Amino acid sequence: MLKSPNHLIILFSARPPYVVWLLACMLLFSPAGCHIHDSSSSQKTDLPPLTPTMDAVQLDIVYVERDREDPLLSSLVWQEIDEVGTVDLLTRSMLREHGFRIGLVGMTPPRSLQRLLGFETDLTHAAGTSRHKELIGRKTFLPSGSTTSIRTGLTIPSFELQLPGQSKKQTFEMAHGVLKTEIERLQDGWVRLHITPEIHHGASKLRPVAGETEFKYQAGQEVEQIRDLSFSVTLNVGEMLVISAGDDAKGKLAERFFINQDGVDRRFMVAIRLSDMKKIEPLYED
Repeated sequence: MLKSPNHLIILFSARPPYVVWLLACMLLFSPAGCHIHDSSSSQKTDLPPLTPTMDAVQLDIVYVERDREDPLLSSLVWQEIDEVGTVDLLTRSMLREHGFRIGLVGMTPPRSLQRLLGFETDLTHAAGTSRHKELIGRKTFLPSGSTTSIRTGLTIPSFELQLPGQSKKQTFEMAHGVLKTEIERLQDGWVRLHITPEIHHGASKLRPVAGETEFKYQAGQEVEQIRDLSFSVTLNVGEMLVISAGDDAKGKLAERFFINQDGVDRRFMVAIRLSDMKKIEPLYED
């Protein structure tokens, strides 16, 4: 037994160097010794936090995943969502023809959507009958005129599909759907989203991409833009755009975007909420 610091010095000096190293490790990592402390968690960075630009808009993008035949997502939720005033009649008809359903939701979502999003105010949650689930989502800040890519589902190994405006089917390998979203600031509290469905497919490799003044090479998959199904939606702060496939989407384009058929069949929905935007104050007032 070590009775004083002198005993420790004598013990270390009487041993070969490798034994001293071994004994030191035993003392440090023994149950009675000190625990290992991760100093990285307590270190402070000198980098300033990123601040959004004056015209930045905050979007919350949430993904909902349910069983493919779940009636709540495939049909019931659409009985409480406004689809009429979202886009013009011709665009809505084109989207429905290819299996897409889009709707606009106010600051107070309908009860069915609250249940899908797991809101605490849901009556089934308060009654203790709903199951807790982790929602996948992200928060992004975008200046006016910029774009973001919103992936809609899982990768499909291979499928054939005839796209709108084309006369024959195409084969897509390792493909998934993406909603390319451009944001346009209209005025304080209002934005317009310009959305174009895309299919990203093939192996990821360096490809020429058009820049502002010249082409540059960027790693990525091939991109098939479906401009015939592009649409625009106007949102006020607090409002939400929801996009999914209808219950009649089998064999249609929307099925490839929002329904996964690999193993357990799943159905997806994307919710895009305009959460916040900075108010631009005029420099001078009359």
